[in-house]
Amino acid sequence: MTTHPLSITRPAILCAAFAAAAAFFWWAFYERYYKHRDCIEASTSSCIAFGGANLIGGGAVWSVVAIFFTCVSIYYFGVVLRRRRANGR
Repeated sequence: MTTHPLSITRPAILCAAFAAAAAFFWWAFYERYYKHRDCIEASTSSCIAFGGANLIGGGAVWSVVAIFFTCVSIYYFGVVLRRRRANGR
């Protein structure tokens, strides 16, 4: 009985793509919320940035999306590692 080695190309590409998306959303979270967290915590109605944007509305939501993409990236990294081990590399 012959077994074919499992391909790691697709999971590796998906891992890199999801890691890039996670990095983007972590950056967006930092720029929209984390950098201005003192102003956001001190204000009850609005926190206006230098560009005139109100930072209260949804700044922390970026972290939810970033966590999702990070978890998916970690999953695909595990798939790549398991397939490499199964192929004997």
